[in-house]
Amino acid sequence: MKPRVAAFDFDGTLADTLPWFDGILDDVAERYGFRKPTAQERLRMRHSNAQEILKMLRVPFWKLPAIMMHVRQRMEHAGPEVRLFDGIAQALAQLRRAGVILAVVSSNSLENVRRVLGPEVDALFDAYECGTDMFGKAAKLKRLLARYGVPPDELMLIGDELRDIDAARQAGVRVGCVAWGYNHVDALRAGAPDALFLEVSDLPARLA
Repeated sequence: MKPRVAAFDFDGTLADTLPWFDGILDDVAERYGFRKPTAQERLRMRHSNAQEILKMLRVPFWKLPAIMMHVRQRMEHAGPEVRLFDGIAQALAQLRRAGVILAVVSSNSLENVRRVLGPEVDALFDAYECGTDMFGKAAKLKRLLARYGVPPDELMLIGDELRDIDAARQAGVRVGCVAWGYNHVDALRAGAPDALFLEVSDLPARLA
């Protein structure tokens, strides 16, 4: 069944933010006193869930809100290196023309999301659930269900991380994962999402 509501994660799904994040990670680690990952650990992180990464880097959970706020603030000043993946704008436009309700569900700030999307792509979206904590997506998804009055099987979260799979399961909605984001496709496949999108063009082909 194709979803009536497609809720997109932002970082790593719509926008190619991983190279930018990799570039600031050592600075953030120094500022907040957690381990700087080696090159090998950075590769391993792409096969790990969020809790495993926090443990690997020895990030105390109580520091996480401050770290996330700092990263969001730094992204406010990011240059053109933070941009949408190629083909995303066209894929979203096809979904919108097909009558799919589009939403963004992200722990990033609304301001960062809308700035990177740009006015034309921003206008394609019907709803935004942004900000707050790293593990709050399930609550955001439940708010979308209430807002649009759709049954859970008619809403799909589309993300790039194992925590997106977890959030969708907690909210009782379907989940699709993209192969071009943060977690490696093999790790995502092992998480058994309802759909796996290997190319950006797969989004409208399978959802519209």
